[in-house]
Amino acid sequence: MKIKSKVYWIITWMAMAMLKRSLKYRISGHNAGWLQNVSVKNISVFNRVDFILDQCRDKKVLHIGFSDYPFTVQKAGNGSLLHVQLQKVTKCLLGLDNNQNALQQYCEMTGDTNILLCDILLQYSLEATTFNPEVILFSEVAEHLANPAQAVDILYNSFAHGTKVLVTVPNYTALDSLASSLNKTEGIHPDHYWYFSPYTLCKLFDDKRFCLKQLHFGMYYLQHTKINKVLRQYPFNGDCIMAIFSITKNADV
Repeated sequence: MKIKSKVYWIITWMAMAMLKRSLKYRISGHNAGWLQNVSVKNISVFNRVDFILDQCRDKKVLHIGFSDYPFTVQKAGNGSLLHVQLQKVTKCLLGLDNNQNALQQYCEMTGDTNILLCDILLQYSLEATTFNPEVILFSEVAEHLANPAQAVDILYNSFAHGTKVLVTVPNYTALDSLASSLNKTEGIHPDHYWYFSPYTLCKLFDDKRFCLKQLHFGMYYLQHTKINKVLRQYPFNGDCIMAIFSITKNADV
């Protein structure tokens, strides 16, 4: 199985190299004017779970959409639920979700009561805002919202200057999306409204209210799964975009 996987990745690397060369003309000449450079340096690709755990380690974290419904019971049972993994590394952790059934299932399975019912399209409760998180984890949430801009507005108005927001969203140029398009189809979660690019994500978390600190790409791998050389060579084709923003407010706000 490992040999077969390696062969597939070698074929993928060769195909990507050929595609890159053959399509270079598509971004040359007058088309070059549409290209948008990312405003941060040292962009790489990481295991998404490992990256999140590292960034949240020893921090006070507010985890939005923590239940991963409808997979709450399955993932809480086998230990793969991100919120359960975050409990092992964070200094303090509070989970928010808008699904009452998921909250009840999670609480019954884990005994963890540091969770709140919350609709982030309406408002954050006093318990959430006075928690004063160092990091707000907004992972795989925006694509599920019909109006993510409204959620970002409310988040910005609810939390303090300097609060970090760790966002992960599906990447529009992911390898799986490329593979699907070449086969005249689309691979997408049926509950998703959006794909994102680095440019459109930074439009949502605009630079008048948020300061972009880091931007990378991630793979939807299990914890500790390594990133191979092919993915490291083509980070912009990772499964997801991972960005860290800092809330920026004027002194008089």
